[in-house]
Amino acid sequence: MIYLVNYLDARGELASVKVEASSKQEARWASRIPERRILSVKEDVLGRLSASLSSPGPDAKNQAVFMQTISSSLASGKTVHQAIRTALGNSDWLKVKKDKLENCESLADYLSLFNFNNFAVLMARAAEKSGRFSEALRESSKYLLEKEKIKSEVSTELRTGIIYIILGLGFFIFVPLLIGGTMERMVDSASALIKPNEFTYIMLALGRFFREFGPYILGVLALVLIYRKSVWQVVKRWPFFRLFHHKRVLDRGTQFLNAYKLLREAGFTDSEIIYEMLSSSTGTDRKVYQHIYAKLASSEDISGAFSEDDWDTVVRDGMSVLSEVDDEQQQYILLALLETTHMQNVHAARNVSKTLSRIGFLLMVLSVISAILGFYLPLAGAASNMH
Repeated sequence: MIYLVNYLDARGELASVKVEASSKQEARWASRIPERRILSVKEDVLGRLSASLSSPGPDAKNQAVFMQTISSSLASGKTVHQAIRTALGNSDWLKVKKDKLENCESLADYLSLFNFNNFAVLMARAAEKSGRFSEALRESSKYLLEKEKIKSEVSTELRTGIIYIILGLGFFIFVPLLIGGTMERMVDSASALIKPNEFTYIMLALGRFFREFGPYILGVLALVLIYRKSVWQVVKRWPFFRLFHHKRVLDRGTQFLNAYKLLREAGFTDSEIIYEMLSSSTGTDRKVYQHIYAKLASSEDISGAFSEDDWDTVVRDGMSVLSEVDDEQQQYILLALLETTHMQNVHAARNVSKTLSRIGFLLMVLSVISAILGFYLPLAGAASNMH
């Protein structure tokens, strides 16, 4: 949820900041504002709706090129501020107000302001801690380009499936609504020439259902949209939704392994790494890292901190043996885990697109058959009987 934290700034003036957290207390902590200056914390309903409708951020390819430009500038000896301004001069697609740029202190602040991918922000924070900016930006760029490559490979099939699903559902909703009433009157009239069949009765029943319960259905859909995170926790294990959950788990694993590998090479402890990921994450990912951090805080080893529901088997098995090997072998294992997770990610994306495509095709076929058998044949029969 999104919370609005109202506080007094350094000049004693009223100010506010939006924070994503699971509770008011967590929002107080995540805002990083001294407790004595916080006036109130309340849920921001409008902010939640705005976030759900907001743009997902710049195109992945543009983000990747932007970070490669920053990496080159930093390698030449420029500061983060100088590198950002150089990259902005060559990026007409990125529009940012100058006064907001003045409030940014770190690379992660800039990327957050530009609404870049969460993984890019996470790797920027990792770079600030490790000092390895070039490697972090290179990995971020590589991740975004690979993600875009996967998307382009399955986009045609995925787009076709979504279009078919929308058209198929639209037929089963709007055609019975628009034609159902007229068809019922023709069937019920004393001099009716129409001989309805089973498909006709099904379509008429759908029309009556949507006319009577349409407002309630819209209300339920609105509630699902508002409380989509809670709904998702219930349905994510269902057969169809399981595909999307698995894809999300693989994305999380890929991001985690990239950041963990970089920070581990820089000498960070497991607790420090998880804390950085917790600070950079939002939504469900934040809760997942909170769970791991809580286990590490209670002196548990990281090998047993990965739950089955939130992490893929490959990641859990790999992390379970990481503490048993030396640093060189750890890097080898992490690299192998990254390659395996990437291949799984590609396969999962293809499964999602194929499933949607098949469902969409099936809906389109059913809609055509229903239209012919339920409406066209009875009407054609009535027309022939009139002659």
